[in-house]
Amino acid sequence: MGTAVKAEPDAGGGGVSNWRNNKKQPFTSDLSGQDFWTLIRAGYAPLGMVMGSCVYHIAHQRMGAKIGNIGRNVEIEQFTQALYDARELAMSRMQAEAEALHAEGIVGVQLRQHSHTWGSHTTEFFAIGTAVRPLRDNHIIERPTMVLSLDS
Repeated sequence: MGTAVKAEPDAGGGGVSNWRNNKKQPFTSDLSGQDFWTLIRAGYAPLGMVMGSCVYHIAHQRMGAKIGNIGRNVEIEQFTQALYDARELAMSRMQAEAEALHAEGIVGVQLRQHSHTWGSHTTEFFAIGTAVRPLRDNHIIERPTMVLSLDS
């Protein structure tokens, strides 16, 4: 479990004097320490975690369609389109949260898909990331370097 510490106004922090978002709240993030430092060095500060979710139920095929597809490897177009729509809705809801924070972008985005056991033909898309704001006008994103994790 981590401990929150209030930094003194002139304690440093990558040139950032105000770590609060436009709602005057402290930011939240799931960025690693390395990702956080890379973000600051690139000229951005986190505003907060943003997320979006969408649960879709895809109706069963008609009996005639099921019988016609027996033994065939065919795409079920309605199912595919429903998955695309659910994913897009989850991401657009995450983006709307970022826009409410007046974010310039979202970093560290994770998109997860989960089929629920409580509902046949039910799938959920969950998008989560960290909304960011610029710290300065000259954003310099350094060339990526190879990082070898020592964690298992």
